[in-house]
Parts: sequence; C-alpha cells; structure tokens
Amino acid sequence: MGALLEVKNLRVGRGKKEEFMGILEDVSFEVYEGETLGIVGESGCGKSMTALTIMGLLSKNLSVESGAVYFNGTDLTKLSTTELNQIRGKDISMIFQEPMTSLNPAFTIGNQLAEVFKHHGNYSKKEIREKSIEILTKVRIPDPEEKLKSYPHELSGGMRQRVMIAMALACKPKIVIADEPTTALDVTIQAQILDLLNELQSDLNMAVMFITHDLGVVAETCQRMIVMYAGQVIEEGTVEEVFEHPSHPYTRGLMLSSPRLGSKVKRLKTIEGVVPDLDNMPKGCRFAPRCEFATDICYEQAPLFEKISTSRGVRCWNKL
Repeated sequence: MGALLEVKNLRVGRGKKEEFMGILEDVSFEVYEGETLGIVGESGCGKSMTALTIMGLLSKNLSVESGAVYFNGTDLTKLSTTELNQIRGKDISMIFQEPMTSLNPAFTIGNQLAEVFKHHGNYSKKEIREKSIEILTKVRIPDPEEKLKSYPHELSGGMRQRVMIAMALACKPKIVIADEPTTALDVTIQAQILDLLNELQSDLNMAVMFITHDLGVVAETCQRMIVMYAGQVIEEGTVEEVFEHPSHPYTRGLMLSSPRLGSKVKRLKTIEGVVPDLDNMPKGCRFAPRCEFATDICYEQAPLFEKISTSRGVRCWNKL
C-alpha cells in the first residue's frame, strides 16, 4: 500500500544559496491511510516546523531548499498558494497547539466554521448552519445551536479545542496534523480530547500525524512513531519496537526521563545539556555533545539515517 503522505529528504531553513542555513535537514517519513503516526522530541527539535512545511505555512524568512512533500503523488512544495488552498482544510487539515491564537476573537464560532464550508463547497446558508451544528455535535459540544453564537473567549479551553477539531474535520480530510492539541489542557480534558480524536479517526478512516513531547500520548494513540532531534529524524519504528528497544541514545534518554506508573525508580534520568543553537550546530552528530555513548567519529562525521529492518530506522554511529 502506497503512502498517503510522503516527506522525502526535506531541507528547510533561512537565507539564500551559499548563505542558506538548514533548520530541518534530510527529514523523511511516510503516513499511511487510517494510521496514527507520532512525532516526538523536545521543544525546538523541528516537529512543528515540519508540520508547517507540509501545510505550506512557513514564515516568509523560511524556505524549502530541497526535498519534497508528496500527497497522493503531488508535491505540495511545488504548488501555488491558490492550489494549496484547495487542499488545505479539505484534504489535509491541522489542529493547532493553542486555540486562542488560532481562533479569531472578533468573530463567532458560527462565522469561523462557516468560512470553512464556504471555501470548500457551494452550500446555502441553511446547509452551512446544519453542517456546523452537525460537526459541533460530533465533537461533543453541548447545545451546539447556541455555541454557534459564542465568541472564543466565552468558551472554556476544552471547548475551544473541540471547536478547533470541528473546524479541522469539517470537510472530512484524509489526514489531520495535530500539533500538541492537548498541551494547555488539564489531564481530564486531555483524556477526553484524545478519546474524541481516536473515535473520529475510526469513524472517518483518516490518518493522523500527532506531534507531541508526551510519550504517554504516543503509547496510547499511535501505531508508529518517529523521534526528531535538532531538525533531523533520528529514529523510526512501530511504537512497540521503539518503546521496547530504543536504538538511539536520545530516544533511550527520553524513555528514561519519563515517569512510569508502578516504577520504583526514585530519581528520573535527565539528558544533560540543551538542543544545539542553529548558529552553532555540531560538526558531526547533532546529539554528540549530550550523548554518554559518543566516540570520536560522532564529533567528526554526521551519521546517515539507516534502515535496520523494514519498519525500523536510526541515525547513529553507536546504535544501542
């Protein structure tokens, strides 16, 4: 089965030609129909930038220097804004991290939902209202008729996030990119949102690309996962494979630094240091300065991403 979305050797950064400075380097992965792919890593590792590149929403000072993003065989990086607008929101949609910065405070929920239907269909006002009520009901928003009249600030954080999900799913997309959609929510609401996404995914048979730093969320919701560090994919595999046997020292560090229910460990392991600065990227492996297993070659030569089985891949000179 071919991939629904294929990101291939993507290089994204700032500057032109000789002065180009890569932020995302050699990023490659696939998303298949109906699956949930988790993308994990610390803040600043390139997870959200990867999502924005796929959506064609990079800021003006950033550009795609090389590589491709194929959706159903079409390279999205080669499309015009007009062509992208026919795909964004309809075939590929995104749930952003913070709904208060994504929803327009000056317009009602009904007005903002209506824009989605107007852009991607030829519906009457009555049909738009009916579809808006239907999708708000689907995401379990109580009294949807009244909520259409509400402004974002009049809703709770959980309700605003449900509205964002409703807007993302309004046109029944083939793939949804969820960029840390539960970060600002309390644990109870977070669980409700995750259950809702799982249920809707099953109903609509859509693929989900779940961006998170929470390994518990990945374990609960995803089938496959990729780990990113400093703008590169450094490990890939099924969730079971990566959790049971992390091959990259960074992935191992993430696992050991996460609390586990029933564990007798009193002090969690930490990964010393910070993600390298873009202007001072290490010469060899980008993780080498923080890696307890680093050898001379790690500091001198950057490792390539190597497939170690049909489902596993790792970018490391000293695989665990």
